[in-house]
Amino acid sequence: MDIKHLRYFISIVNNDFNLSRTAQNLYISQPTLSIMINDFESREGTNLFKRTNGKIIGLTYVGEKYYYDAQEVIKKYNEMQVNLHEATETMAGSITIGIPPLILSVIFSTIMPKLILDNPTINFTLKEQGAHRLKSELLLENIDIAVLLSPEGISKNIIDSFEIQCSELAVFLSPNHHLATKETIDWKDLHNEKIAIFDESFMIHHLFKDACERNNVYANIILKSSSWDFMLNSTKINEELLTILPLPMAEQYASADFVARRMNEPIIWKVMICRLKKNNYTNTEKYIYDTLLELFHTN
Repeated sequence: MDIKHLRYFISIVNNDFNLSRTAQNLYISQPTLSIMINDFESREGTNLFKRTNGKIIGLTYVGEKYYYDAQEVIKKYNEMQVNLHEATETMAGSITIGIPPLILSVIFSTIMPKLILDNPTINFTLKEQGAHRLKSELLLENIDIAVLLSPEGISKNIIDSFEIQCSELAVFLSPNHHLATKETIDWKDLHNEKIAIFDESFMIHHLFKDACERNNVYANIILKSSSWDFMLNSTKINEELLTILPLPMAEQYASADFVARRMNEPIIWKVMICRLKKNNYTNTEKYIYDTLLELFHTN
């Protein structure tokens, strides 16, 4: 039996084995109650109830023991539920989370407001910085949780790190850009092209520069910024300019003013939730970290 069925069983006994009254109190049909009893006894190969002419009149010896055990289980279950909600309701403290602005917009726009609204007794501080800078902030213990890109550049002996999204970087450009006619873009196509890119505090900047070097491409970077929307708007206005952003943005911010083109041998955009390994975490740190992982797992 599950918890619901245990409650039904206890209710039958507490209603003096009157199935009609029990069913009425439980807001279920009497046949449903009878089927539940018969199915359980048949499956377990035992009788919980004494019967006369097919009518339940009491408990067997096994049924009496089962009734006692069922009461203990329900009592413990109720205590567990109270403890669960009390722990959530009384959770208080402060937490500092570092999230790159683009990732905050693309991935956390639904989850972060929910997390904050569901936990009014916790003081949240969000640091919006590039992943490259947030790595240093995490190592200096200026933030409790950091959202970084893989490879994080930190030893796994030092941090816990869990993937929450994986995609790739793509080329975003005006529909009138000469590369917009291509279905996919090769690295050699980017040679000498005018590029807007995140500044050095962002991991995307370093991933892109490293990829250009590996592919012998000269990156003609004419604009650096910490604002993804500024770079995207710049490509809409300037038909000679392109930028490098995560592919999911093409769907989330769809517009006729720009197109997104996937790359051959793209840079993988793998988003990670990270924290320093510690012997002891505060209750708030443990709760928020576990909740974030659960929310992303659910979504």
